[in-house]
Amino acid sequence: AEVPQRRVPLGEMFRGDHGRRTLMWWLFQVLQTVGYYGFGSLAPVVLTAKGHTVTASLSYAALSFCGYPIGSALSVPLIDRIERKTLIIAAALGMAGCGLAFGFADAGWLIVSAGFALTVCSNVFSNAFHVYQTEIFPTGLRSSAIGIAYSLSRLTSVILPFVALTVLADLGPGAVFTGSAVLMVLLCLDVALLGPRSTGRSLERI
Repeated sequence: AEVPQRRVPLGEMFRGDHGRRTLMWWLFQVLQTVGYYGFGSLAPVVLTAKGHTVTASLSYAALSFCGYPIGSALSVPLIDRIERKTLIIAAALGMAGCGLAFGFADAGWLIVSAGFALTVCSNVFSNAFHVYQTEIFPTGLRSSAIGIAYSLSRLTSVILPFVALTVLADLGPGAVFTGSAVLMVLLCLDVALLGPRSTGRSLERI
């Protein structure tokens, strides 16, 4: 028998356990934008501020970005073998640590190594959370809950350069990546305390 379709009101996002997950995912999307997109958009500017030439800065950034496809490939065997919220937290902490190393490094080899490791962690993180977000909301709420949260990340990406460039000009590259690391730690606490487990569980059980 056909099941009649029922439009789920947006208010369901804030009721019971859904409300906790909605709050968790809104905070997550705001914070993850700083860690993930901040590096890609600001790396050449940060390196130039450290005194490297524009050519050297772009070269270092390009070599660092080689980690993105490797991170995506690495995530394939990991996503179904490691609890997804655990993988998200581990990758976020990796991003924070590598970001600090990148922010304070001066030697070219260390800049590239830290940047490469950061981008590897970034795409493990990104692939894991894109899978995770589809599992934590029921079908009737999924597209709205994810879409609204993602719009918050886009709004953050608009504001981010203005804040980060001001910090860079006033306090230097180390402060930019220290601030990013602090926000990634807050993201980890958000997921650890409010996020449900999902790996190996049916959507109904989640």
